[in-house]
Amino acid sequence: MTATCRHEGHFARLFRERYLRSLDDYRFFYDDVDVIGDAAGAEHVFYFVPGINGTPGQVRFVLPSLTRVFGRRLQVRSLHLPEFSARRPTWMKYTLANVDRKLDRLQADLEQLLSRHEHVVVIASSNGFYDFAAAAGRLPAGTIRDRVHLVWGACAPDHFEPTAWERVFYPLNGFEYDGHRWFAYPNHNAFRWLNPDTSHSHAWSDGPQHRRFRKADLESRFRLFGLEWDYVSPSQLGAATRHVVRQIRAPLSCPTYALVAANDGYWQGKPRDLVERTIRRYAPDASITFQPASHLWVVTPSHVTALLREVKRDLTYASLPAAAHETAQPPSSQPRSLERNKGANSLGTWAQSLPR
Repeated sequence: MTATCRHEGHFARLFRERYLRSLDDYRFFYDDVDVIGDAAGAEHVFYFVPGINGTPGQVRFVLPSLTRVFGRRLQVRSLHLPEFSARRPTWMKYTLANVDRKLDRLQADLEQLLSRHEHVVVIASSNGFYDFAAAAGRLPAGTIRDRVHLVWGACAPDHFEPTAWERVFYPLNGFEYDGHRWFAYPNHNAFRWLNPDTSHSHAWSDGPQHRRFRKADLESRFRLFGLEWDYVSPSQLGAATRHVVRQIRAPLSCPTYALVAANDGYWQGKPRDLVERTIRRYAPDASITFQPASHLWVVTPSHVTALLREVKRDLTYASLPAAAHETAQPPSSQPRSLERNKGANSLGTWAQSLPR
């Protein structure tokens, strides 16, 4: 690692050492397994595009919903290459050269899947949507429109904004890497009053089912001083995101199903009409569902299952012979936004600018 020592935070070395150690400790939870299932017998094929600092292993969180809706004869592939391994420090991943390699791999994966399967359902997590949109523009528009269905959850902005939390935590644990400032920020449920995405766990229930999900089971976190921490650099991650967005050639024409967290700290309290306009800039005909949750916890089994049922309904309709369309229930042909949390408060204080 070529982090500079000038102007480092007081505990920068301690934080880095603990983080680097954790990349091996947590390997069983979010590792680099990028293929699940056998393509030969698969009736449905899915392609997972992780968001920033995501890994292929995260897709296991939606596997119960996938099998519940589509059955067990399916294959799930994930975008993955060594430069973005779960064992690689996050500050080494997001160079522009690595981002270009990722887009090339995404394009190649899509071409291969579409050469073997009539339909592919892409599941894009958070910022991974923009990677997909950029790579999809390199393929024939008709192929994407007619043979790809896109699920996007949780929706994320197309840029990173500076955060006041950098002023708090950089003096404690920050350092520079390739000219960008990185710092670690904490997650704990006690901080949710500052930002809903600072939680470290979530209590979920659906009828008789009750579970407590932990963020550290889905995303890289390391423990220090009794808290769970993660590294972020709005500068470097922002540059990587801008680099991707500049390569998006046109809005997507494929059926798109967007799941949005109504209380998402990622959007820093932006009004809902702005969130929806951002989504429609890239996916004009998207079906948009707002749910009362924070960024990570909007993708619970309940919400994901409901969204996948909508996808399956539309896929089933699309696969019917043309003559059968007259008697079948057609999917909605109009863009729509489903409001599920009309009473949610908009979050607008500076404290909400903490990245997830």
